[in-house]
Amino acid sequence: MLPVRLVAWSLLALAVTACSSPRAGKPKSADVVAPAADVPQPKPPTDIAEPAADVPVPDPDAEAAVQPVDAPPAASPVCLDGDGDGHGENCPAGPDCDDLNPHFNLSCPDCSAGPFTGCPCSGKAKPCYSGDAAWLGKGTCKGGTHTCDGGYWSECKGEVLPAKEACDGIDNNCDGTTDEGVQSSCGNCDPSCALGKIGAGTKKPFDLQSLGAKGLVLGPKGWLTLDPALTMQKLKYIWIANSPQSTVSKLECKTGREVARYNVCSDPSRTSVDLGGNVWVGCRGDAGVAKIMVNKANCVDKNGNGKIETSADQNGDHKISPAEMLPMGQDECIRFTVYPEAGKSTIARAAGVDKEDHVWIGFWDSSNLRRLEPDKGATVATINIGCNPYGLVIDQQGILWVSGRGCDSLVRVDPASKIVTKLKPNTGFSPYGINVDAFGKIWTANYGNGSLAWRYDPLTDNWKSVTTLMNPRGIAGSADGYVYVANDQDSSIARINAATMVNEGQISLGANRLPVGIALDDDGFVWAVNQGKGTASKVDPKAGLVVGEYPVGNSPYTYSDMTGYTLHHFTAPMGQITVVLPGNGLPNPLTGAVAKNIWQSLDIDAILPPQTSLVLRYRAADTGLALATKPWSAQVTVPPTPLPLNLTQGGAPVGLLLQIELQFVSADKKSTPTVKSLSAKALLQ
Repeated sequence: MLPVRLVAWSLLALAVTACSSPRAGKPKSADVVAPAADVPQPKPPTDIAEPAADVPVPDPDAEAAVQPVDAPPAASPVCLDGDGDGHGENCPAGPDCDDLNPHFNLSCPDCSAGPFTGCPCSGKAKPCYSGDAAWLGKGTCKGGTHTCDGGYWSECKGEVLPAKEACDGIDNNCDGTTDEGVQSSCGNCDPSCALGKIGAGTKKPFDLQSLGAKGLVLGPKGWLTLDPALTMQKLKYIWIANSPQSTVSKLECKTGREVARYNVCSDPSRTSVDLGGNVWVGCRGDAGVAKIMVNKANCVDKNGNGKIETSADQNGDHKISPAEMLPMGQDECIRFTVYPEAGKSTIARAAGVDKEDHVWIGFWDSSNLRRLEPDKGATVATINIGCNPYGLVIDQQGILWVSGRGCDSLVRVDPASKIVTKLKPNTGFSPYGINVDAFGKIWTANYGNGSLAWRYDPLTDNWKSVTTLMNPRGIAGSADGYVYVANDQDSSIARINAATMVNEGQISLGANRLPVGIALDDDGFVWAVNQGKGTASKVDPKAGLVVGEYPVGNSPYTYSDMTGYTLHHFTAPMGQITVVLPGNGLPNPLTGAVAKNIWQSLDIDAILPPQTSLVLRYRAADTGLALATKPWSAQVTVPPTPLPLNLTQGGAPVGLLLQIELQFVSADKKSTPTVKSLSAKALLQ
């Protein structure tokens, strides 16, 4: 129990506290009330009695032991909020930069500088824009207005600020461009459309090396054109075998002049021009194979007398006499003569040059095809086809097609795998001359079994035939989509539209010409080798007229690519690129699977002067390895085919990659096609 004195002191303290409470107000000195009589009055602290012995006395130095005495709290500063916004001097929310305007507190604009939201106002509405002034007038961005509401300017009403770009044909982010970064690769808002593009002005400019370009150059703008050296180069000569004389005549295609004649191996019948304009000769009499160089600069001084000794028209009469020829083995422009099947009883018949400039020679009795390298004529590959070869042609994929006259079949030979396939139509078939057309289809003349020219389509495994006149023998295709057939019995040439399969008429060569071989030159003229007259006829196929007839040796008998036209236009055309365009390989957001790319169209930004064109074909697959196994489409020539090319006709190609093979063609060798870029669109499913 506390002592009486301490209790009294505590009561006095409570009374003082109560009197100082703000609720009681501040009392005046006259209003002080004396304590009640029954309340003992405390004495000064010095009169406080010592505590009883059993009551502990607190230690004044021990902090934990000190009991605070209830004292009145300090008075809180008054919050001076003049405008009722919770800010002001001594206010918990913080000070107020303008305690007369409830719209401003922490930050106050200079209201004299313009109509700002929250500033005092009077009068009419005023224009405003809270964004960057550079956005105004672009896309959707526009200004608004401040209105005077309740004596203060309102927020900027009606203004439009930049928004996230959407694919809607509108410039949503006000940067001056529309739908950037949100369109499909086709440049539209169709998410099912994918665009592949290459060339000048794209993210993937043309690169000659990666495109495997041949005979092309890049201009200063990154455009592709034919190499000027190529436009000046012509296949100037036709090489005609004079079989019974064991000679080969070299005629200028432009003039028809015979400029040289060579003694070669025994009984030549096939001549095939290589990539450099030189010619390979296959002989039936002794199975020999000779190579003749077209330019004297490339001939070899074999006897070391310091000069090249070769045949030439020394007297200028435009034909070669025996005195203007050298004996067999002495003409130094005959690079070599080899006998690949020495010791075998056989003859050389079929001949054709591939894109690596090697020649393939077909030997009749052994049924062998031999590949000879160009420097010395050594055999580097041999394939037995199980059929007597009469002629051959090589398509752009490198496949050998053989006129298998010994087994009445068209023989397909893959030189890489050495797989041999024999093909024939359901009716009588006796293949003779053979060639390829501008669309990659194989043609044979059906000699001795109906007046027909047969066409085989490797893509569809389909046969079609066209009627010609009697005894079709030689056959040749042109880059403008025609096929020409030599008919020896009536001495005429059939002109067949390879696209429509229509014989558009016979061109007469004159009586008793008996044409056998046939070829085209770089100017588009058709040449017929006339066995009956010992001449070569030059024909304008469009006019249907013979424009010249020139003498050669006796009983000329030449098949195969005697001008090099087939090699340079179809087997290994100059002025070519191979392009691979990517589609969309991203996964479908709904299924997670990679979208199927179904290619719809192909476009080429090109300049095509008169007498120039582009020839193309295409295929698609999901990988580069798979592309190599896919068949090419039929070849398309632009013009006349219009662009963009519709790829859906006949079945659209499907795959992540679209491969395009593009050839540049100049018929007059004076002008060139120019390609700026290529693009293709795919439908994603």
